[in-house]
Amino acid sequence: MKRWGYSLHFELRKRPWVWPIVLLLAIGLSIGFWQQRQARTQFIQDYAGRLEKWYTPHKKAGKAEITAFKRSPAAYHQWYMDSLAVNLQKKPPTMALDGFGVRIYNDIDTSRGALSASISRTYTQFLYMKQHKIAPMYPDSLDVETSTGDLAGLNNQSTQMVLRDNPHYYLQGWYYLWYLIRANSVILLFLVGILLTGRQWAKELANKKAHSDWLLLQGQRTLAQLGNQFSIIFYTFAQIVLLPLGLVTLGIGLGAGWGDLRYPVFGFSNPEGLGLAESFMPLRSYLFQAFGLIILLILFLTLLNMVFAQLFRNSWLTTVGLLLVVGITQVMPAIPNFPLTYFRINETITGILQKTADSDALQPQSALLNLSWWCLALLIIVLLPIISQQFHQFWRTASHRYLQQA
Repeated sequence: MKRWGYSLHFELRKRPWVWPIVLLLAIGLSIGFWQQRQARTQFIQDYAGRLEKWYTPHKKAGKAEITAFKRSPAAYHQWYMDSLAVNLQKKPPTMALDGFGVRIYNDIDTSRGALSASISRTYTQFLYMKQHKIAPMYPDSLDVETSTGDLAGLNNQSTQMVLRDNPHYYLQGWYYLWYLIRANSVILLFLVGILLTGRQWAKELANKKAHSDWLLLQGQRTLAQLGNQFSIIFYTFAQIVLLPLGLVTLGIGLGAGWGDLRYPVFGFSNPEGLGLAESFMPLRSYLFQAFGLIILLILFLTLLNMVFAQLFRNSWLTTVGLLLVVGITQVMPAIPNFPLTYFRINETITGILQKTADSDALQPQSALLNLSWWCLALLIIVLLPIISQQFHQFWRTASHRYLQQA
């Protein structure tokens, strides 16, 4: 064990410097935060101008929206929530509160029920947040989900208008981490991890048995050598993927606040076994499952790296093969029980993939279990040469003893 520790330390020292790359990745990921801050500032300015322009001839009718917007985010949220309630006929309309506004439309294909699902979903979300005293993101917007067909009844012009008028800005620590996962930024980190680790084991194998024989002379068995390489690849992958996400979240959380881990995240679930239905999960549950899946994907890529290395015995072919695998995950359709499907982390955790493919094998818990089985299968493939070698050695020893006894 002591020799294994010395060998692992020696191998880690041979790696390229990882910390500068981690810092560069963290800086790169944080750029989106500053872009969102600037975009929100610009959106609020444009919205204020639209309010003044829109309600100039009808100052009395629009007074509630303008007054609430100018007063505070909390006042604007209350006006927005009350307007949704009027839209859903949960409150009677009044002269000051007719249920519509500059961004809550009364002239957009409402006869066919367009946006009714978004309005109902957003109101339900607001009720949950009010009950748990969770501050909403500012400015308030409809929760428009393309996966549920919210925009299916709109023409292209109306669709673009709805998307433009209902942005969401993730400007606190946990919320921005949520945004990075939704935006599939983890895939970029996987690609960088592959570039740094793709040559690790393949290069050793390409050197024939010279390095392996030297380690054997130092008293390190083949299984320990394999464990060394696995540890190095997995550790480097974890650094490249998890540390930038952690550093960005820490920096934004300390500077702009953390947000609330109870914040409702839209998804699909089947709690009563009666079919998938829209639901919300707390952000903490979403992040916990997402990082469980991310760690399993790191393990999967580590083992796949070692399988490719043993198959190709060429560092460049191993690296290119892994890059192609990750690239394919972004264009392939959802296939139940197939591990590459789970690289769409947000869609897997929220149940969107399960809804799209209409398969229970794609529900989050099944995805985690299936990916674990795939990792176990890859581990067995990695160990096959050693198992074969041990069996061959055992057979030779047994045969030799039998001949001696004969």
